[in-house]
Amino acid sequence: MSHPRLVLFLSDVEGNLTALRQSLRRVCEELGLPTPEVKWAQAPNGLTDAGWHVAEVPLAPDRKGKEGQLEEHLDKVTQALSQDFRDRALSLYADRGNSYARVCVAGPGKPSKALEGEFIDVLRQTAKWLDVETTVLARLLGNNPARNLLAAAVDFGEDAKARGEQPPPPPEPDEEDRFVEAKLSEARVLMEQYLSSTRK
Repeated sequence: MSHPRLVLFLSDVEGNLTALRQSLRRVCEELGLPTPEVKWAQAPNGLTDAGWHVAEVPLAPDRKGKEGQLEEHLDKVTQALSQDFRDRALSLYADRGNSYARVCVAGPGKPSKALEGEFIDVLRQTAKWLDVETTVLARLLGNNPARNLLAAAVDFGEDAKARGEQPPPPPEPDEEDRFVEAKLSEARVLMEQYLSSTRK
C-alpha cells in the first residue's frame, strides 16, 4: 500500500532549494510545527514541460493523527510559497491508500483555491490547475497511472467480482458520436448504391 505524499509545485523557479526550505521553516515556526525536510522530486516530462518544479516533503508512513501536521495547513504553505517566489504555487497532499487527497493553489496577490475529497477527483482538478494530463500527475504519484486511475475511478471490490457482477454500461453516445455514426451509415448506403450500380 502506498504511503501519503506531500508534493509542492513551484512555477518557473530556478531550483533554489535553500529558499524553499526557508519559506517552509517560516510557515512551520508560525504554526508551531517542526520544520520538515524537503527535496526536489524527479518530475515526469509533462510537468517540467509545463514549467513546474516539483519538491516533496517526505512523510513518515506510520504517523499517528493528523493534528499538528503540515498537510493540515496547505493553504498557508501554498500562499507563503506563492508570495516568496512571486509566482504560482500548488501544494498537494495525496493519500492514495485511503483514496483521499487535498490540493491548494495560489498566485501572488490572488486568493488561494482549495479542493479536498476523493483521490481521483482531486487528481483531475490538480492536473487542470497545473495544465498537464492527469496521467502525468498519476505517474508522479504511482507506478502504473492507467491502473491507478482506473482503480480509483471504478472499484468493484472483491465481492462484486465473486458475484460475477458486470461493470456499468458505457455512457450514452454524445452528439459527436451520433454525428459520426450517422455519417458512417450514410457512407455505407452510398457504397452499397455504388457497388450495386457497378455490378450491372
